[in-house]
Amino acid sequence: MRKSILHLICSKFLELSDLARRYKIPRIFISDISSSVYCEWRKILELRYGKSDTEEMALGRKLHDEFFAYDVSDIDEIDKLILKGERVGVATRVGFIWEDEKTKLRAFITGEPDLIVFSGEKIEKIVELKTRKKAEVYSSDIIQLGLYSISIEKMIGNFPYDFTLEVIVKSTSDNNSFSHVFSFSDVKNTIFEEFKRIMDFIVGKRPPAVASSQKICISCLYQNLCSRRSEVRES
Repeated sequence: MRKSILHLICSKFLELSDLARRYKIPRIFISDISSSVYCEWRKILELRYGKSDTEEMALGRKLHDEFFAYDVSDIDEIDKLILKGERVGVATRVGFIWEDEKTKLRAFITGEPDLIVFSGEKIEKIVELKTRKKAEVYSSDIIQLGLYSISIEKMIGNFPYDFTLEVIVKSTSDNNSFSHVFSFSDVKNTIFEEFKRIMDFIVGKRPPAVASSQKICISCLYQNLCSRRSEVRES
């Protein structure tokens, strides 16, 4: 019986999850990888002191519910709609098993895009919603979307076509929205190289780097707890 791309993604994710459990492969979330772009040392502080919940984060969860109201409880019914050629948007978990070439350490890289839009039997676009004070797109947003796409590619094979990645940023200060759209093919290689660089820190091949600018420190929730801020150059 013919199955859609969505069905293949869901089946592969269950297979990878089972493999990770059986072989005790640690799970690393794509959002944690992308948020390490600006300051890897912040990840150490998160482990020490825990993640803080801000007003922007709470608003972000509320906006996610408003922007993306979907029900994926019946995968077979959604599968039928996709195979009929209908345009369907859903959220589903994606991931892949990564192995470091030198150390042979493995990790289950995983995450859940806010929205994957299927148009017929193709992926049309992948969407991520962000909330912040200013309606600006960060490079970490692009890396996050790119890693979701790379995950899907590793799950079902190389895409014979290109598709769109979209970041929607909702401003908490004036309620305005900003959208940035780009193609997966334009960022794929660059993002995977950045991913490998960050993984060198995560697996302990090098010490965590601090932020590149004091501007990043100013917005950090851990700035009063940080012992390495003096190492960061002036903006």
